Amino acid sequence: MVEAVALPTPWQVKFRAGDNEGRADTLKEGMGGSAGMRPHELLEASLATCMTISARMALADLGVTEGDVSVRVHLERGESATRFRYELALDPALEVHRPAIAERLACSPVRSTLSKPLVFEPVPMGA
Repeated sequence: MVEAVALPTPWQVKFRAGDNEGRADTLKEGMGGSAGMRPHELLEASLATCMTISARMALADLGVTEGDVSVRVHLERGESATRFRYELALDPALEVHRPAIAERLACSPVRSTLSKPLVFEPVPMGA
């Protein structure tokens, strides 16, 4: 569970999950700023970090522990669909493993979560 608390500075929010915390911010109508990631960037970060971990796990399963791996995600908010475009960047020596990594990315946990229908429900206070 993540808890977010509004800060005194316009549009800044502190969020926490267990002992880990971060800050989000946005700029709207000349107020706010860049003290943290924007909320939609947090969605991109969630998918990018999960896919990068999944890629690293796929390589570990193949016995590969060296080499650079990264994933870039760009969120496009359309009227009828939200699109997550991603790019897997691999050290040239790891290119031979791209198909296995791509297969793992296709079923990474955050991607699987975001691929299902979403339901938003308020929890009654005190529950």
